[in-house]
Amino acid sequence: MLLQQIINGLTIGGIYALIAMGLALVYGILRIIHVAHAGVYVVGAYIGLYTFLITHSFVLAALASMAVGSLFGVAVQKFVYLPLLKHSPIISLIASIGVFIATQEGVRLIFGPYIKSFPSGIFDAQYHIGGIIITQSQLVVLVFSVLAISAIWFVTEKTKFGLALKAVSQDMDMAESVAIDSKKLMFLAFAFGSAFAGLAGLLVGSYFNSVYPAMGDVPAYKSLAIIVVGGMSNIWGAFWASIFIGVLETLSIGVFNIPLPRDSLAFIFMVFVLMFKPEGIMGLFKRN
Repeated sequence: MLLQQIINGLTIGGIYALIAMGLALVYGILRIIHVAHAGVYVVGAYIGLYTFLITHSFVLAALASMAVGSLFGVAVQKFVYLPLLKHSPIISLIASIGVFIATQEGVRLIFGPYIKSFPSGIFDAQYHIGGIIITQSQLVVLVFSVLAISAIWFVTEKTKFGLALKAVSQDMDMAESVAIDSKKLMFLAFAFGSAFAGLAGLLVGSYFNSVYPAMGDVPAYKSLAIIVVGGMSNIWGAFWASIFIGVLETLSIGVFNIPLPRDSLAFIFMVFVLMFKPEGIMGLFKRN
């Protein structure tokens, strides 16, 4: 039971990581709480679902979710955030919330208010390893999450783009003084982070076999709790916080039967982190 729940937690944690790492990436550069990131997640879920229904290929569905999610994120950055950078960050936050709500309502008008599902039977297979059962939907989510997080690791840790991201997140003015184009970097960061938010939407939709307009409500606020736990602008802090919270939720509910709503645990843990380590568990890029 314990190992089974840990695998379930790693599955959920991997999805949380895809959302939270992109949010931490955006915050690290613009210092904006990008609530509209959850809108990208919703759009990615719908695009992925309909691409799968047309092509019957989950790989093509994943690529479509990432492509459209990336375009949507870049559009928000260009037409919403850039014009507001000269104003207080609270203005950008309010605008981001507005974009998120408008996205949900737009999806509701275009695709309808009801839950949509993947064709029955496509992810019903089960694999038995000792006493552990891994469903096909879990395996799909785990494989795509590992591939995506590996790509994030490679880009952020082994490329000039990743080095520039770290420089800009620590001190944008100093980065610009050594010829780093911060506007181009913002564009690439939004494209990169939004692609994985779109993929996360598809993975959640396939894992729970339900896609609906309000599916971004919980990720909109839970991803904020995760990046606070991880250290706001630290994308690897967001990764480890996502994994920890995913496992904590499944163990608390599935093993210890803690009588609390599942989604409340991330916020309880966030409160403890703010009390005892306010820079986050890996607050490496804390500014004075």
